[in-house]
Amino acid sequence: MPFIRYFIVPKKRNPILFLNLYAFSLTGGVEKVSRKFLYAIGKLFTKQPCLGYSLYDKTEDIDIRFVSKEHYKAFNGAKIAFMWSSFFKGLSSDTVILSHINLLPIAKLISIFKPKQKIILFAHGIEVWDKLPNWKKTFLQNKVQIWAVSNFTRNKMLAQHQIAPQKIQVLNNCLSPFLNLPKVFEKPKYLVEKYKLAENTPILFTLNRLSSSEKYKGYDTVISALGKLKKTKQRFTYLLAGKADDSERQRIEQLITANDLNEEVKLIGFLPEEELIEHFLLSDIFIMPSKGEGFGIVFIEAAACGCQVIGGNKDGSTDALLNGKLGQMVSPDSQEEIIEAVKNAIANQISHQPKIQQQLTLEHFGFEQYIDKVNCLIEESFN
Repeated sequence: MPFIRYFIVPKKRNPILFLNLYAFSLTGGVEKVSRKFLYAIGKLFTKQPCLGYSLYDKTEDIDIRFVSKEHYKAFNGAKIAFMWSSFFKGLSSDTVILSHINLLPIAKLISIFKPKQKIILFAHGIEVWDKLPNWKKTFLQNKVQIWAVSNFTRNKMLAQHQIAPQKIQVLNNCLSPFLNLPKVFEKPKYLVEKYKLAENTPILFTLNRLSSSEKYKGYDTVISALGKLKKTKQRFTYLLAGKADDSERQRIEQLITANDLNEEVKLIGFLPEEELIEHFLLSDIFIMPSKGEGFGIVFIEAAACGCQVIGGNKDGSTDALLNGKLGQMVSPDSQEEIIEAVKNAIANQISHQPKIQQQLTLEHFGFEQYIDKVNCLIEESFN
C-alpha cells in the first residue's frame, strides 16, 4: 500500500477538494448549497485555493461570481474521468468534502489508499433519511464527518443509521451572497398587470418542482384547502410556479377544477432565478406545507423579501422557519390547519412588517453567519 501511494499521490497539496454532482447547471436546493459553499471556501482559503470538481456541470454554466474556472472543473457527465480525477486529487487533498451521498464510493476508494483521509459529507434530506446499503452505513459510522442542513435531518440520521452524535454537525443553509434584497416592499406593477390581479386581493405563492414523483411539497393539499376557503367568501389568488411534467400538470388542473378554483389558481410555470425576488414582492404569503424538505431555502428567500411564510411542521422546514419565529408551521396533512394559517396571515397583512421579517432572516441565515459557521466547522475538522 505505501509503495502504491508513493507513485500515485501528487506532491502539490490543496486544503479542500469539494466534489459535487451539480452546482451551476441545475437550480435546485442542493445546487444552491454547493455554489454558496464554493464561494465560502474561496473566501476562507485565499493563499491555498480549494478545488471543486463537478460530475455533471458544464463549463459554460459556471458562474464565476462563486468560483473561478481555474479552481473548478466541470466534467459534463464524463463519469470515468470524474472518478479517477477525483480519486487522484483526493489523495493530495487535506480534506475531501462531498455534496451528496451518491459520491460516497469515491471517498471509499480514496480511504482504501489513504486510511486517515478526512472526509466530510453534506446531508440534505430524503437521500439520507431512509435505509442505506450496509457498506455506506458502516463507512458513515467510522470514516465520515457529516454536516446536516437541518436538525431534522441530523435527528433522522442519528435514529436511522446509529451514527455517533458528535459525528454530525448542523450547518443550516443560507441566503446567496449575491441576492439583491429589496429595500422597498412594493408589488411590481408589471406583474400585477401580467397576471391580471385584482387590487387588495391577497396573493399566495408557491414555488417548487411540480413532479409526479415528488408529491411531498403540499401544493395539492393547499389547493384542496383553498377550495374550502373560497366557500367562506374569502377572496385570494394562488400563484403556483414551477416546471410541471405532463401527468402532474394534468392532475393539478383536475384538482383545480374539482375545487372550483379555475379563476383563483394560476399555474405560471418555470421562473428563472432573476425573477424570483419580484414574485416574492408580489406575494403576500409564501406557502409550502411540505413533509419532505431537508431545509427549504425558498422559505428564507421569501422571508428575506418580506413575505409572510407558511410551512410544514414535519420536516426540515422547522429549521428554516426558526421553529415558528419566521413563519407559521402547520401539519402538511391538515387542510384545516392550512386554512387557519392562511386566514391568520390575511388578517395580519396590515400589521405585518416586512423589514423586520427581512432583518430576522438575515440575522440567522445571512451569508456572513454562514461563512463563520463553515470556518468553525473546518477548523474543527482540521484539528
